[in-house]
Amino acid sequence: MTARKNVYFWLHLILLVFAYLSPVLVDWRLIILGVALLQIQYWVANGCVLTKLEMGQDKTQAFLWYYLKEFFPNLNPRRTKFVIRVVVPIILVVIGYVLQVIYNYHPMLASL
Repeated sequence: MTARKNVYFWLHLILLVFAYLSPVLVDWRLIILGVALLQIQYWVANGCVLTKLEMGQDKTQAFLWYYLKEFFPNLNPRRTKFVIRVVVPIILVVIGYVLQVIYNYHPMLASL
């Protein structure tokens, strides 16, 4: 892995960890905004900009799938991409809403 790709890998990983922790870190409405911006990026850039910088223009590549396939060789890239792009964002918003609105949890970093 080149130094530049290494930087993209770590940046990608940090952003993913932040995203997956977002229900406890930021207001659930900011999660919706983040998901919307991410979906706009997928549409405008025809995929994830960081994935393209790290792995090239191959549309079948997804950051998580690329690394998960080492542990799960039969992992379907198309299904994985769907889960990453559609299912996970919905789950993050729902978890954020339930924690913050129903259970009155106050996010650690940002609140509207």
